[in-house]
Amino acid sequence: MNMSSVFYSIPRPNWIEIDLDALQHNIRAIRDLIPKNCQILLPVKADAYGHGSLAISHTAVHAGVEWLGVAHLFEGILLRQHGIRIPILILGSVEEADFPFIEEFKLTPSISELAIAEKYNRWLAPKNIKVTVHLKIDTGMHRYGFSQHDLSEISKILNLSHIKVQGIFSHLATADIKGHSATLAQIESFTNILESLRKNGMEIPLAHIANSAGLLSGQAPALDMIRPGIAVYGYNPCANEPHPLLRPVLRMKATVRQVRTIAAGESVSYGYVWTAKQHTKVATVAIGYGDGYMRSCTNSGVMYIKNTPCAIIGRVCMDAVMLDVSHIADLQVGEVVDVINGELSPNISLEAISAHSNTISYEIVTRVARRLYRKYVFQGEKLRWDQLKKRLQIPDFCEKPYSLPSES
Repeated sequence: MNMSSVFYSIPRPNWIEIDLDALQHNIRAIRDLIPKNCQILLPVKADAYGHGSLAISHTAVHAGVEWLGVAHLFEGILLRQHGIRIPILILGSVEEADFPFIEEFKLTPSISELAIAEKYNRWLAPKNIKVTVHLKIDTGMHRYGFSQHDLSEISKILNLSHIKVQGIFSHLATADIKGHSATLAQIESFTNILESLRKNGMEIPLAHIANSAGLLSGQAPALDMIRPGIAVYGYNPCANEPHPLLRPVLRMKATVRQVRTIAAGESVSYGYVWTAKQHTKVATVAIGYGDGYMRSCTNSGVMYIKNTPCAIIGRVCMDAVMLDVSHIADLQVGEVVDVINGELSPNISLEAISAHSNTISYEIVTRVARRLYRKYVFQGEKLRWDQLKKRLQIPDFCEKPYSLPSES
């Protein structure tokens, strides 16, 4: 038996299902909301929001997404080394030490300061090459970017001999709040800058400001490209309930590992914060905060067994949760438990759990632990990772050169 077959034959007490058919559905649904000539940049930073950057990126390419976005240089390198050949924008800041890797792996940097653009231009000069960049404009987020009043600095970059400004973009801070005045102010500021630059004869092919919330709320213009992140993964950034156009990509499941009955007066889990008022049947489920489940669901969350809600009792442990299953007849060890995004379990949608935990869906999915086994749904089939790699032709490792199709 080889190591691969051993790995896939190991019994797993918990797992996540990554529904790549749902991902493609969401891309199509979002594509229907924008003009035909508008491009989509899918952010796949933080391991594609916890969903797995290689599977998500290759599926997105298969579905026709034009760009991918990462936060850091190494995330883009990983994608190049595993066969991604569409443009990749580094959404975060870059430093002088990044320049050789940006050029080698054909990544597109975001430039937020004149000084870094000038350093990049000097570094490129001896090589006599010209590269594309996007300029990040700070219209009110106050995180990264040129001030909206720095048009003179932007103009200097546009005149650098070894840098071509392919795009400018900004990020909305309050688009998830319908009608917030700051959103309208940011959009107005950005469009004014864009119009001013283009009126002065400066060619900027790609302008983008719409994120998931801006797009779904109808507040942000699509312009030349959009950057829908959380929406492509199937979650609603604007409300504590699923969006009717979207399907969740991730489902978390576990199994019952033990069933016991305790007497009135006996307590469960750390700290004895829950005590039985009557004879209670308790199921121990193999999932915990070590897997990314929220400890804040202690004594208040719910999971589903046989499409029936079961209350969490006692504190959520690192590797286990206890449920009151007194109302579930004939419950056996090994029974599957829907933890997050059960297909027939609205109370455990990611939106509902994040609202219950006083957080956002982004935090929960990016906390999903690597130790959780991944199963994939693609073209209606449930696949292991090795099977998905063959289906999507994901290489183990690509040697140089990392040329894009237009350069081949």
